[in-house]
Amino acid sequence: MSRKIKIPILCLAGMLLTVLFIGTGIFFWMRGSLPQLTGNIQIQALQGKVDVIRDDQGLVTIKAQNKYDAYKALGFIHAQDRLWQMDFMRRAGSGRLSEVVGEATLNIDRFMRTLGFQKLVEENYEILSPNVQKAFVAYSAGVNAYMDNHTSTLSPEFQLLNYRPEKWTPTDSLLWGRLMALQLSDNFNRELLRQRLLNHLSPEEVDRFWPQDKNDPQIIASSDLPKAVPQGIFAGQHPLPWPLAPKDASNAWAISGDKTTTGKPILANDPHLALDAPGPWYLVRIETPDYTWAGATSPGVPFLVLGHNSHIAWGFTTTHSDTQDLFIEKLNPNDPNQYLTPEGYKDFEKSIETILIKDQPAHEFTVRRSRHGPVLSSVLNGKADKEDGHFLALSWTALRKDDLTAQALYDINYAKQSEDFSRAVKNFHSPQQTLVMADRLGNIQLMAPGRVPVRKQGDGRYPVSGWTGDNDWVGIIPHKDLPKSLNPVDQKLVTANNKLVSDDYPYLIAKDWPNSYRARRIHQLLDQSNKLSVEDNLTIQMDTLSIAALEVLEILLKTPTTDPESETIKQKLSEWDGQLSLNATEPAIFYHWIYWLNRAAFGSLPSDASSFQTANILRLQRRLSERPDSWCLYGEKLVNEDNCVAQMTESLRRVASNYEQLDKDITWGELHSTSFKHQIFDRIPILGELLKLKIATPGGHDTINRASPSMKNGDLWRFPNVHGPSYRAVYDLDNLDNSRFLIATGQSGNPLSKFYGNFLLRWRDGDYVKLDGKNVEKNAQHLTLSAKKTNETK
Repeated sequence: MSRKIKIPILCLAGMLLTVLFIGTGIFFWMRGSLPQLTGNIQIQALQGKVDVIRDDQGLVTIKAQNKYDAYKALGFIHAQDRLWQMDFMRRAGSGRLSEVVGEATLNIDRFMRTLGFQKLVEENYEILSPNVQKAFVAYSAGVNAYMDNHTSTLSPEFQLLNYRPEKWTPTDSLLWGRLMALQLSDNFNRELLRQRLLNHLSPEEVDRFWPQDKNDPQIIASSDLPKAVPQGIFAGQHPLPWPLAPKDASNAWAISGDKTTTGKPILANDPHLALDAPGPWYLVRIETPDYTWAGATSPGVPFLVLGHNSHIAWGFTTTHSDTQDLFIEKLNPNDPNQYLTPEGYKDFEKSIETILIKDQPAHEFTVRRSRHGPVLSSVLNGKADKEDGHFLALSWTALRKDDLTAQALYDINYAKQSEDFSRAVKNFHSPQQTLVMADRLGNIQLMAPGRVPVRKQGDGRYPVSGWTGDNDWVGIIPHKDLPKSLNPVDQKLVTANNKLVSDDYPYLIAKDWPNSYRARRIHQLLDQSNKLSVEDNLTIQMDTLSIAALEVLEILLKTPTTDPESETIKQKLSEWDGQLSLNATEPAIFYHWIYWLNRAAFGSLPSDASSFQTANILRLQRRLSERPDSWCLYGEKLVNEDNCVAQMTESLRRVASNYEQLDKDITWGELHSTSFKHQIFDRIPILGELLKLKIATPGGHDTINRASPSMKNGDLWRFPNVHGPSYRAVYDLDNLDNSRFLIATGQSGNPLSKFYGNFLLRWRDGDYVKLDGKNVEKNAQHLTLSAKKTNETK
């Protein structure tokens, strides 16, 4: 009997040992994917020795004898830590994901091939100055040197997808700029959404869903033009190529030396993007005999995107200008190769695209272009390039062959004062951004460069007819007329995606602007002291008070109650200070109430309008205050009554009911966590959970410390943070080495590295770091890059 028991136990033990042995072997094999961080590596084309120093946080200092060696070294270390991220970026931008992922990414590839980014960046590259082209060539040489020298295992993503990357080319780096322009330009999505809403609502009611912020300067007056689009055309037939995730967030401000304790300007910037792993930024300090740079680079790009050089500091926010229009074109009923123009029928420009698909036959399709731009119909709905004899074409300023944004970024990197900065940004063509600059001479400056179309008529909010010419673009807003400010009398410049122009501005930059809550709060905090230190500005970046919550509570607290539990909720919220801190309990109650109110206000809208189920408090507040008897007209009935007051009371009752079922001491941090998404790991069961970077976070949709809660989760008591600061920096123009920095995850993209997620707590808690070059002195790892000796020099 004992033998019958022992045999299975011995077998099980043997199996466990085998699994452990194999697992250990795989682990040590994959450890070979980690880069060499010390010693000497010889690479080709270096003019001199380059020192690469990493401190105990993974922060990198590059010391080179000239800028081109610095670019080569940057390419090398980007590839060491983020090669798969870089390769995924260029494959996404060129429409080649399906080659390694399979059919799951075919629609993405079709969309990118239709936009034509690959050909576009090749054309953009040809018009760059020789110095900029040399920088891209040097960077590419560094990336390829890493691939040539690293003969061991590549990072886990390459193993999971079973492929090796191709050589890096200079134009691959330009794809990053086009993808960033796409990410920050979503107006054509909103045009589609508005058009679909016309199936359910009147044009006037649709417009109310994008309320104007009365606390901002008034936008320029727009003409009351008749809409050129019949209500039914395309409505409901084009699914969005991606969800309308929150995008209206980034903060930047500059204060002059008269308002600082140092006597020199201080500049702060925290751009907000989707929260991914690895993040979009890589911190680095670069030292050459002529310049020192420090700040955020993006893997795949040779220049500093955000940061400071030896003379100036700069930051970006998205302007939210309307630079995209959808044109409805008419097909020739007798010739499918032609479309109607004001001069008659004209042939499409056509090209054949072939997409290679892993383990599948290649996919071939035709890309068409009208005079307005690429035809999107088939890639939006997966059908033929026509809908009842019509199709959609996209006009977008970022698709121009003469785009010189890369040139502008290079020139910004070498600017020494405000005049240089002004000249540099003239070539910043797309996407339009609001740039804030401060120099060591004491100047502070705001400029909003970019190509913004001038329309013959209309405001860009709906698709328009393309065959008449009445809605065509007639030009671009002149650069000299774009919003700008230099050394304002109030000694501060603030931009948080809010309106930049007043009612006397002669051009239309956008009809719809994000709300002003963050901008207003920044102004409040800047005005609390006559003299602000670097530390004061760090505190402002981490601020979690929600003006939006306090304003909407003024309305919500008037809600009639029918039970003592609801009255208890009201009393608790009436005492709340509006702080969305980790340990506060009020935000959990407040956002639960907002969830039910959103359902009551917008819940009956079609599923493709699900973006209204977000924490857009301004939209909800405007409906509650301006339409008190009919704000719930398009909502889900929470009770069997059409009375909006009853709906509000029921929404509060549901909060109270759920609140009683849970721990009354549940905190915002417990409900509001961030899970950084990985493009590959998250799609693999078990592995995705094992490698997930997750942390509880403070803040909300409208706080300076942005942490936008999603309301689309199945669990009503979970509001995950899906959008926030991917990078934070405060620059001290008195002593640039005293500037402070943060990124969201870590320097490495390899989950086996100790630098993969080591910044999570720092990022959440505002524990900033310096890039002052002193990492040479503390626990540093030194790597020397030297020129490889060729046969001729041996």
